[in-house]
Amino acid sequence: MAITSLNKRGYAYTFYIGLMDFANPTTLLKVNPTITAGDFKISKDGGAFTNLTNLPTVTPAGGTAVQISLTATEMTCDKAVILCSHGSIWVDQLINIRNGAQTIDDVQPRNQRVF
Repeated sequence: MAITSLNKRGYAYTFYIGLMDFANPTTLLKVNPTITAGDFKISKDGGAFTNLTNLPTVTPAGGTAVQISLTATEMTCDKAVILCSHGSIWVDQLINIRNGAQTIDDVQPRNQRVF
């Protein structure tokens, strides 16, 4: 499964994902998934995969939501790919992140004038 989002280049970014239970991948999110160093890696603009600076956490504890916090340095690229892989505990996935010099929030609507 791949997820794509558009964000601002060079700014820290936090988002949440759910990890599918390896034993029941079509129906269940993994509750309190085991997350260890090396399970989440980033490739910036097609470069080699390296471990994320911040280890993702299950938030709230004991739940199914996994918080991923990327640093501003990790977001200094046009395209980032996050690889989530832990063997037979939860299903592997890729997250595609596109970064731009500006986002929709940076663009002022044409019908609004600044005086």
